[in-house]
Amino acid sequence: MSRLDRFLSPASVCIVGASRKENSLGKAMLNIMQQMDYRGKIYPVNPNADVINDLQVYPSINALPEIPDLAIVLLPFQMVADALEQLGKFGIKNVVIISAGFREIGGEGIEREKELIKIKEKYHLNLLGPNCMGFFNTAPGTSFNGTFSPTVPNPGNIAFISQSGALGVGIMELAVDTDLGFSLFVSTGNKSDINDNDILEYLYTDPNTHVIAMYLESIDQPEIFRNICRKITAVKPILAVKAGRTESGLRAASSHTGALANPEYIVDGFLKQCGIIRKNNMKELFDSARVLTYQDLPKSSHIAVVTNAGGPSTIASDAIEKAGLELARLSKRTSRKLKKILPVEASVENPVDMIASADHNTYHDALEIIIEDDAVDAVLLIIVRPPVNTTPRKIAQTIEALIYNCAKPIIAIVMSRNDNESGLKDFKRLNIPVFKYPDDAVRAMATLWEYQKIQQRFRRSETIVSTRKMGQTLISGRGAENNQVPLKNLIELLESYDIKCAPNIISAAEENICRFQKSAHDSIVLKIANEQIIHKTETGLLKLNINTKDELLSAMDELKTKANPFLPADVKPLFLAQQQVKGGVELVLGGKRDSQFGPVIMVGIGGIFVEVLKDVSFKIAPVNAYEAKEMLSELRSQALLNGFRGQPPVDRDAFGYTIQQFSLLLAEHPEIVEIDLNPLIWAESQNKAIAVDI
Repeated sequence: MSRLDRFLSPASVCIVGASRKENSLGKAMLNIMQQMDYRGKIYPVNPNADVINDLQVYPSINALPEIPDLAIVLLPFQMVADALEQLGKFGIKNVVIISAGFREIGGEGIEREKELIKIKEKYHLNLLGPNCMGFFNTAPGTSFNGTFSPTVPNPGNIAFISQSGALGVGIMELAVDTDLGFSLFVSTGNKSDINDNDILEYLYTDPNTHVIAMYLESIDQPEIFRNICRKITAVKPILAVKAGRTESGLRAASSHTGALANPEYIVDGFLKQCGIIRKNNMKELFDSARVLTYQDLPKSSHIAVVTNAGGPSTIASDAIEKAGLELARLSKRTSRKLKKILPVEASVENPVDMIASADHNTYHDALEIIIEDDAVDAVLLIIVRPPVNTTPRKIAQTIEALIYNCAKPIIAIVMSRNDNESGLKDFKRLNIPVFKYPDDAVRAMATLWEYQKIQQRFRRSETIVSTRKMGQTLISGRGAENNQVPLKNLIELLESYDIKCAPNIISAAEENICRFQKSAHDSIVLKIANEQIIHKTETGLLKLNINTKDELLSAMDELKTKANPFLPADVKPLFLAQQQVKGGVELVLGGKRDSQFGPVIMVGIGGIFVEVLKDVSFKIAPVNAYEAKEMLSELRSQALLNGFRGQPPVDRDAFGYTIQQFSLLLAEHPEIVEIDLNPLIWAESQNKAIAVDI
């Protein structure tokens, strides 16, 4: 049982701040609560009124005839703390504070909210807000609206959690004229107590909620949030708009990972790990929510397009490819059957263009043939208002029996004005989502396939456990300005996690470096290894293709001269000589400790252009094997990974293992703030990515 069961389904409620004044929030809330036909008891509290809306008014909280399940506070911020104290003393456990003027305004508002939290903890209250719009619950038997929205919501199966109350009001207004129906709406406000995690936990078992939509401005307790969402998305989808995609600037960072780790990249990776489908805007959010509410999931990404006009089907085809879907390849049997019912001018390949003469019977017969094709797993039905003796409404009515017997998702695109013949009510009755334009419909269809993939992924995905390595803490060297760990220690750490480094020696002694070069079977690389210097390429402290002793000695002299200005007076240049790894794709593997999400890893195309190309993927560590390979699939440069111009392809299982081990390293060593392996070069002969610069 959730602590929010009684909170969100109250049998009685008191409104502290109910008012007789028209256009006041206290009056608006009482009006809408009664309009929702709430069957519970309503107790208005106001010392200056006797009756409001035919309800007896109580002069104080202590005058209430019973302890209600819920209290809603609509008072000026100066009066809220005293009211909350009285509610706690009276024994009321569930409180919504609508009032603003707290943490959201900073300064004194922060202190006022701290006082509310103290009172909440003193009386063990469940507190929603402050600075919120409240909530409504359309569940049968509850039908409660504790918001001040003037609009009565359509009941349905979409739950909406919003950090913005005003946005919630707007969505309710816009939803009235659509097929959007809501099971629950909660405005979280300042989240001083009840937050997204609490509401998600409630929705996990809520039988009236089939789809969860969220508007997020912040993510609280990311690890708890992630665990709850992964549990939920196994049984019902979560969609989210996360505000704040842009940032005026990033802090200066010493590593490539730090420079590339825009908070939005990290949020993207985190939401994917949660199983949440992120949307760009509210329109996309609710377009997808209504499709997920009414339609089954497709078995594959293979889509058929049925149309009576060529232009819209061309737009749909382009959108299908862009969305990562595919036009289904119709069977020869399907094409033969279509030829028998369609004019000779029609196209019997996908998209199936029946031309403008298609009437309601043509739509029925063509759709019946197409949904029987095993190669088709979803259908886009495009209807440009026909010039012949039919209408979208007739088409909807004619295909009704087909729809009821079809398990494949079908979305309609009706390019027609809204009137009695547009068929919108008929399609709604058939649970067929209707769009005006092909692009919007395809994006929504792609969400069905994306959620299908999420379910498949979580069924295959195992949990990975990290354990902090006690007694193995890395200590920074003399690079005080950057807290850099000595290279020798880093190499030992990497190899303890089975992350291979190029054969190497670290020494300040000329004879040791020369001995290594003599034993090498190929070219070597020489670098300065002092921890005071991070990026060798930028400072010219790197020499490649060294094959002889003379070349080595010359390189050592040159690097000594260049390194001295970067080193303290009492520190001698330290050399790293390593076997040169040739060929193969250059990759980057990086990690940083984020203030909100903790250990974050980055995988991408590496080398000196990593910050230019920005072809990277982020996830929260640790990752499992499936998530590691998924990071590779998210990169744009798939041609490089698959082998390009004679380069060996990257073994995704093998490199996925390296990614997974690296994520464990970062998760198990909290003392590491930032770390880069750039580049790692894919060595086909060893079937491993070899770290050549750390």
